[in-house]
Order: sequence, then structure tokens, then C-alpha cells
Amino acid sequence: MTKFTKSPHIVFWILIPIILLTGFLKPDKTLDINVHDTYFVIGLISLAVLISIIFGILGLGYWVVIKLKRRLVNWLTIIHLIITVISFCLILFIPFFLSDSNQDFGSNLTMTLSTLAAVCVQLLYPVNIITAFIRKIN
Repeated sequence: MTKFTKSPHIVFWILIPIILLTGFLKPDKTLDINVHDTYFVIGLISLAVLISIIFGILGLGYWVVIKLKRRLVNWLTIIHLIITVISFCLILFIPFFLSDSNQDFGSNLTMTLSTLAAVCVQLLYPVNIITAFIRKIN
């Protein structure tokens, strides 16, 4: 775990080409989100690009903090890294592996919980970055 806390940006940057490759493999797949009477349809390639941009920004923030020789909070970094990677990969891979006719309540519930976890855990990121700048230099 110390490798993850010393360089969490590497994990995010390694996942970017993998996520983009996943999006390019099946660009015609879509994610359908039903909210009351409205359907939101997002292409898998657009979702992959969006997640890659988010991972790039998160990796850049961690990289800047480490280059400035600031100390991140280890447990915040590990929780943020694990939950972010798992939840965003679930959001991407659920429409990748399911056929359009196979979307049931379980996959919708998994998608909702993954999205909720991905959004809520991002609150730890600015807390960790701000704490790193307030703490003493290594």
C-alpha cells in the first residue's frame, strides 16, 4: 500500500489508456439512464473519454502535490484511490458487458450505487490536497 500512497498518480495515468481502449472497442454501445419520463443516452466512447479526463485531472493533482514535496494523508489517499477506480470502472464496464435487452433492476441499482460512490468519494480529494498543503513539508 505504500507504493499507492507514494505515487497514486501512476495508478490513474496507467488506467487512462485501458479505459480509452475499452471505449474504442465498442463505440456503438450506449448507457441508457431513465429518469421519470426522460431517457439520457450516453455513448460508451463518450463515457470513456469523460472518465479518462477525470482520471487525468486527479492524477495531475496528486502529481503536483508530490512534486512540491508535500505529504498526503495516507488513509484518505487509499480510500479515494480504491473507491474511485472501482466505481468508475463499474460505471464504464456495466454497459460494456451487458446487452441492450439485458438491462435489469440489478444493473440499474449497481449503476446508481457506483455513480453515487464515485461522486461522494470525490469530496475526499480536495480535503486531501488542502491538508497536504497545510501540513509541513517532507
